[in-house]
Amino acid sequence: MTTGASNGIEQATKLARAMITRYGMSKDFDMVAMEVQQNQYLGGDTSLTCSAQTQAEIDRKVVELVRHQHEKAAEILLENREKLDELSQYLYQKETITGEEFMKILNS
Repeated sequence: MTTGASNGIEQATKLARAMITRYGMSKDFDMVAMEVQQNQYLGGDTSLTCSAQTQAEIDRKVVELVRHQHEKAAEILLENREKLDELSQYLYQKETITGEEFMKILNS
């Protein structure tokens, strides 16, 4: 565990919340906007426009979505561990890699 991924976690959470509350990407809430964005050009503050009970349900859905996608990402990394090790060894030796070299290792 490190703090290096904190911004990534923050962005993933923000995107998951927007998917559920603003973009209609939730089966439970369908195409109902649960959040509005204010001051779009001055920081983009948002506020929920629903009951406290619905806000709690949104929080549960956000955690569920982020957790599911995190598990999916970990699974993809584990499935491709050999290629990742090969790529890291290449980078350890050469320090840089071109797209062509990357694809050659990935497809071998």
